[in-house]
Amino acid sequence: MKCLLINPWIEDFAAFNFWIRPLGLYQLSEWLWERGTEVAMLDCLSPAEAPSKFPRAVISAPPALKHFGRTFARYGIDEKLFEKRLKEALPFDAVLVTSAMSYWYPGVVSAIRKVRQIVPETPVVLGGIYPTLWPEHAGSHSGADLVLAGPIESNTAELAGFLGLPGEPVRKRLKWYEIGLHDHAPFGAIRTARGCPFNCTYCASGKISGGFRPRTPEAVSRELNHLYRMGVRDIAFYDDALLVDFKKHLLPVLTNLVASDKRFRFHTPNGMHAKLLDQEAAAWMNRAGFSTYRLSLETINRARQKSTGNKVSAAELEDAVKCLSAAGVPRSAVGVYLLMGLDGQSIEEVRDGIRFVRSLGIRPYLSEFSPIPGTTEWEKLESAGICSRDMDPVLTNNTVFVRLFSGYTETQLFSLKQMCLEALETT
Repeated sequence: MKCLLINPWIEDFAAFNFWIRPLGLYQLSEWLWERGTEVAMLDCLSPAEAPSKFPRAVISAPPALKHFGRTFARYGIDEKLFEKRLKEALPFDAVLVTSAMSYWYPGVVSAIRKVRQIVPETPVVLGGIYPTLWPEHAGSHSGADLVLAGPIESNTAELAGFLGLPGEPVRKRLKWYEIGLHDHAPFGAIRTARGCPFNCTYCASGKISGGFRPRTPEAVSRELNHLYRMGVRDIAFYDDALLVDFKKHLLPVLTNLVASDKRFRFHTPNGMHAKLLDQEAAAWMNRAGFSTYRLSLETINRARQKSTGNKVSAAELEDAVKCLSAAGVPRSAVGVYLLMGLDGQSIEEVRDGIRFVRSLGIRPYLSEFSPIPGTTEWEKLESAGICSRDMDPVLTNNTVFVRLFSGYTETQLFSLKQMCLEALETT
């Protein structure tokens, strides 16, 4: 049996490649291989440089966004290259499609529709974040024959039954890069753990990934060694909680790297828990080659910090920045994420956060709030009649939602972004 794995297009108002890699499909490929299946990959986001803009083609916006007044585009390879790669992968017995942001689902639908045009009888399976958070919508709109919600581990029996695969392994498990799925990109991504032990009110990590499950330092080190041999030099950590249990979890990986002759440039686009970034962690990260440090603050409002999960305080963030500076990390390499558009969050609260981050000599990065089903923030908005399971997921797009429901004007939003750019120019 042979399966084609597809990482679909992004369809949105904007998209930027912060070292994006289809980590879920990589994990799935290893499970399939273990059960005797041959695997091929069609990645709509490859090739692409990182960090960089994706190639794009302007397309019609979904009906729910027709009157939003912004250019909508498909990001990734063009349709002709998609068709060419799909035909080159023939013959295959099933297509398995992943999905990332729920509001990117139009790209999923486009990919499945294109598959149906070329191989109409081939079964299609959809998994990933979109069907996990919006299972009913995915079931009725995606065009897939089987829709799986939740992490791979919770769906193996159903998937094996659908594909006619044995429930247990029939051959030795190989890593995705050992079965020919590396696309020769000089950048990669890795997770040292799945899930997150925290429970922030705006985050669905637990629902998407399950409980916190760290990999062994040995397994992480082996993967880094393989990536290095394949020419990868830039690595993004896509952990939700990279610094949890640092001494047992990440420190052994970093000490192995420092002792070797391998030199990477590491990046943390997901944002790290500043509360856990002490002098030891900062020193080892700097020695090991971290070059992009992103910390999560979300808000400077102490009451909101406590009510959304008590993940970090402003004082703890300031301490983390001091630790990085003491370790020799330039402040230009450090950035802090701030949320805007939370329920009841005033424009002045966002401004206060920007001013505070600027006062530390580092750049603030604004993250426009997007409501996620199953979270506490979603439930509050649902009770207020703002969100519902009947709404089109594209309306939860961060660009859209903050403009429709935050109460901020375009002038105010522009002024916030200008404040952040001014911070960049003066640090």
